[in-house]
Amino acid sequence: MKINKYLCIFVVIILSQFNIYSQTYDSSDLYFEEAKKDIAEQNYTRAAKLSWRGLQLAPDDLDLKTLLGKANMSLGRYDTARYVLKQVYLKRRKDIDILGYLVTIEQTTKRYSDAICFVNELLEITPYSRGWWRRKINIYKEMGNFEEAERSLKRLYQIYPDDTEIKNDYNYIMLGDGIDAVKNKKYDDANKVYKTVIDNDPTNKDAYVGVIRNEILKGNPEYALQFTNRALLELPFDKELVNRKIGLLTDLGRHEQAIAYIKQLPSPDFDDLKKNNLPYLMQESARFNEYNDPYEINKKLVEMNGNSDSQTYVINNALGKGYDVDAEYFLKKGIKRSPNNKKFLVQLKELYRPIKDKERFEKEVIKLHEKFPNDTDITNDYNLIMYSRAKDYVENRQFDLALPIFQDLTSVPDLTQEAEQQIFGIYLSLEQYDEATDQIDKLIGLDPDNPDYLIRKSTLYQKMELFDDALEITRGLEQQYPLEPRYSRIYVSQVEDYATYLMREQRYSAVLPVVEDGLTRENNNKRLLNIAINASSAIPDYQKGIDYSLSALSFYPNNKDFNLKLSNLYSKNNEFEKSVAILDSLKLTYKYDRKIKNSLAEILFLRAKKQEEDGLVEEALANYDSAISLNPNDRGSLMRMVNLHIVQKPNDESLDFINERLEETPEDNFLKYKKGIVFELLKQFDSAYYYQKFREIDNPYEKSEWNKALEVIKAEQLKNTLAATYTEASSDSTAFSTSLASLNYSHRYDDKNTFGADVNYAARRSGVGVQGGLNYSRIFSPTLYADVGVLLGNKFFPKFILYGNAYKGLKNGYEAQAGIRFMRLQNDINFIVLNLGASKSWEDIWLNAKLALMRDDKFNYFNFTVQTRINVNPRKDYVSLIVSGGSAPFNDQLPEGEAALLDFSNILIGAGYKYNISARTGLIINGSWINFQSPITDSTTLAYINQYNLSVTIVTRF
Repeated sequence: MKINKYLCIFVVIILSQFNIYSQTYDSSDLYFEEAKKDIAEQNYTRAAKLSWRGLQLAPDDLDLKTLLGKANMSLGRYDTARYVLKQVYLKRRKDIDILGYLVTIEQTTKRYSDAICFVNELLEITPYSRGWWRRKINIYKEMGNFEEAERSLKRLYQIYPDDTEIKNDYNYIMLGDGIDAVKNKKYDDANKVYKTVIDNDPTNKDAYVGVIRNEILKGNPEYALQFTNRALLELPFDKELVNRKIGLLTDLGRHEQAIAYIKQLPSPDFDDLKKNNLPYLMQESARFNEYNDPYEINKKLVEMNGNSDSQTYVINNALGKGYDVDAEYFLKKGIKRSPNNKKFLVQLKELYRPIKDKERFEKEVIKLHEKFPNDTDITNDYNLIMYSRAKDYVENRQFDLALPIFQDLTSVPDLTQEAEQQIFGIYLSLEQYDEATDQIDKLIGLDPDNPDYLIRKSTLYQKMELFDDALEITRGLEQQYPLEPRYSRIYVSQVEDYATYLMREQRYSAVLPVVEDGLTRENNNKRLLNIAINASSAIPDYQKGIDYSLSALSFYPNNKDFNLKLSNLYSKNNEFEKSVAILDSLKLTYKYDRKIKNSLAEILFLRAKKQEEDGLVEEALANYDSAISLNPNDRGSLMRMVNLHIVQKPNDESLDFINERLEETPEDNFLKYKKGIVFELLKQFDSAYYYQKFREIDNPYEKSEWNKALEVIKAEQLKNTLAATYTEASSDSTAFSTSLASLNYSHRYDDKNTFGADVNYAARRSGVGVQGGLNYSRIFSPTLYADVGVLLGNKFFPKFILYGNAYKGLKNGYEAQAGIRFMRLQNDINFIVLNLGASKSWEDIWLNAKLALMRDDKFNYFNFTVQTRINVNPRKDYVSLIVSGGSAPFNDQLPEGEAALLDFSNILIGAGYKYNISARTGLIINGSWINFQSPITDSTTLAYINQYNLSVTIVTRF
């Protein structure tokens, strides 16, 4: 089975190949296209067959012959390729591709002469082709004809003298020529070759070495050294060249030069060279000097017998030539023999001065001063040493050590003023201003005409913050030396400090005259202009600040800080358009400057705040939004924008807006908290509780209070509410005294529907009345809801009451109310009331105004009421106030009052307080006072009656 399987595969392969090679076309062009495609795909066998078949149709087609030749060349069939391509060549003698193929074939088959001929033809066509020149050179090299290869390379180098690779090849060949010339002892010829290479490549070390070697062979070490020095200019730390220079200097007997050269070589690269060569060179140098130098001979004489003349000679030469070690040795040797020899002692001291051995120099001077205190030169050196030592103490702030030294030096005529100046500097550094004042007065006494001392006194007053005195001194110098600009500069700098001091002391009004004084001398002073702008802003005098800013910009039009200050002043002056225009211009220049973007955001915030105050809500929201876009960290704009949305926009729009912001910054707790506020306004208390938990409060007490408020919101989710009320009403007339008990229950069926029931019980001296009823409320949308109800009663209460109210939320926190109430009294009089009202809500305040238009069977009445509730803590305890007036009484605590007291004009004033005992339960206490006219004995006799109402309500949810 396996044999049959393999046999089938073999047959398929043979058939497929047969199919490939049996393709036939009617056009030679098709064979050309297929063969060209196969050449590109390196399928040379198929390309050769297809091009051959194409030639059967078009025997003279040169393109097909080219493809056939190239395919055979690639297959290694060079004879066939040569035969076919030469046919093309005879027709197209200038075809670069054909010539290139023929060069490859002849070079590969080692027919170099023919290859050279074809390359020459190519170079006639493209005489500046680097590739064909290099090909020609390589062919010559393969032939072994290096002379022609070198000649071709030189020709190529003449064409491309700046080509690094060609230059390197050329130099390499030239170096070979130089080596051949040396072998034949043609040193001059070799030098010419090497120098040519050096001219072409100044860093070619082999060429330098060749010249150096040649000169040594020619017996010219001096010339070899010169060329070594030239090479080291190009290759300063080449170790081979360094060694050659040292060797040549040694051969020439210049040991001292060799030693000096080795010592200046850098470490650690040449540490081994120094270690290996310096001892030998020094030994050779010493050996040479030992027998030839008079100095060395006299040194030996001093050591042998202490010859005084030799000693003087050695010491003087050692000092003169800088042989410091020898000088010190022989001086100490002489001092040991003659301890009081002043000459030797002074010479030893002078030895230490130039070698900057400060410690030993000072030690010797002090010793000399003790032995020869009256020697003027030694005393001068001693005083200078003490002066220098005291200055070092000052630099190290060791003023207690420096001060007594300077005080002693004040008696030295040459150092008096310098010492007094140093003492002044010490007092100034120690901030001992009284002593400094006395000291500067002493200096002025020593040199009254020295303006520097007056400047120092002025500077002292400046440090003492006696700026007026400082400026007076400097002003006097300015007037005394009008052509000296230095004093004007000092005056302006003191004005700067004075103005800075006044700014620090917040004496802003006093700043501007001082600054103006400085600006009269230097009107383009940046610091003074900046201070003037800041002071004007702080006074505040914004227009003056704007004037200073414009003045500053006239000198520094592109100064970013001045532009920012001008923009800020325009905004404070409520010229927001100018402010924004400046910042927009700056933003084009400083595209990525965060400070400019933040400043523009701040201006937009201020403009929005002003627009908000002016009631331009949409404009304010747009500017707040732009401010946040410029500065995403601008929390102020975000907070005001969100609050403005909540207050001025419908609740559903505010919710959508906050949700959009939360998509951008989902972790923003402020936005989550405000979302909870909106949900509370929408009476979706479960969501309100969830999101208001994200409010961030740092104060522990406020946090505790807020948690209680959250529990109140959480309790709002409960579906059942029960309220029990007791009211006690008393008046000047017992006819109007009554007690009333009420029980109200409501059940929230779902998010939109609520059902309720009310029971009222009243008792008077004339009897007892009962009223009961049902009510229903529904939320139609986030901004629209309504309620309806019915009440039935006896005695003092109307027989029945039917009522309905609708409420519509508007923008900016407003709500409109409209309602109607129909009542039938116990005497069968019908009473209709039309209620129209409006309310406004802020975060912690609710304000309501309502007009009631009433009509019975005979008369019209009216009543106008204003009431408010103000939250007093996060727990939402509130204070309530109510004021009412009209031709009919109004009393929320006495529902029957509207029917019982209809014939009298009245005024009602009331107040109340709700205290949340817990999250579920609250206690409400309300009180009111009503004043109205009432008949005493008959309808024609009226008296003013006062009625007082006090009620207590307990409300709970469950």
